Parts: sequence; structure tokens; C-alpha cells
Amino acid sequence: MLWAVPLTVVALLGAVAGGFFARHLYAVMDEASEPLPESSTVPSPVPEPPGLESVMLSEAAQRHPDSKAVRDLLQRHFDAINESHYPKWRTTVVRAKRINQPLAQWLQEYRTTEDGTIEVHRIAPGPGRTLRVVMSFISTQDQDHAPKSVPAECLRWRVVYRIVPEGEQLRLGQGLPESSLPRRCEDD
Repeated sequence: MLWAVPLTVVALLGAVAGGFFARHLYAVMDEASEPLPESSTVPSPVPEPPGLESVMLSEAAQRHPDSKAVRDLLQRHFDAINESHYPKWRTTVVRAKRINQPLAQWLQEYRTTEDGTIEVHRIAPGPGRTLRVVMSFISTQDQDHAPKSVPAECLRWRVVYRIVPEGEQLRLGQGLPESSLPRRCEDD
């Protein structure tokens, strides 16, 4: 019992000494460190619709083995629309789509269109060697050139695109029934 008291006192003195040492060490480290600069970052403004024109891939889409080829195809496709470049657009779609959408019709439908905020959410296998791409984007256009079902200058699209191999290239296939869901940007 006599040893219990001195051991408690020794433990208490050790804890106090350790506390003083830690306090001194942190004070020395604090004096030696440079002050942290104040943050000078300003939140970047949200771009006006349609937003950035770069095709972005979600983490899930990035994991698909064809993600780079799909992203490159979609980037060329949307660039062609944004640049009103019909010959470039033709290189991104299957033959049937090129036949069904001649230059005059394409210009009528896309001449005022700008697409942005383009994100691929998922890439999934389809029948045969095709792929299904679940994505979203924003389009702006003259209201007269908007789809008749949703006449608006700004639309948010949720779509499923069918991508098919044509020769050595991937191309956007004919649209799937009920695969495009537009809604007015103001409805958010």
C-alpha cells in the first residue's frame, strides 16, 4: 500500500511534465511555421446555358472499356452541331441517319442550336455489338426551332443514345422510341 501512493504521484508528475513538453513543442512548431495565406479563390460563376461544351463522363461511364471512343464520338457530334458543320456531323452518325436527315432539314432543325453541360452517366451493352449511352445535356435554340412538344429556348435533355459499330468506327445510331426526354430549363 505504501508503494501505491508514490507510484500515483510519479504517474501524475510524469503526465504534467509530458503536458509541459508537448505545449513547448507545439509553441516552437507554431513559431517556425509560415502563416497560411488567406484564400483568394472566388467561386467561379456558373456558365449561362447551355454551359460548357466539353463532354464529361461520370465515374461509372469512365470505367467502361469503350469510354474514350464514346466520349470522342460524342464530342465530335456536339462540336459539329455547335459549329453548324453538317459534313462533320455526318461522320458521327450511321448511314440511315445521314439519309434521313439531308442538309436542308438538318440546318432547319439545328441552325440555332447550341449544346452544353453534356454528361454521360452510363455506358451499357446493347443488343449485338451496340452500346446504350445514358446521358444528359442542355440545348438552347430559337423557340421556333425547338421540338414542337416542348417549345422553349432552353431545354434539359435526358437521352439514351444507341451507338453502333460501322466499319472500324463507332457511330450514333437511329433514335430509340421514347429515348429522349426534354424539359424546359425553367422547370428546375
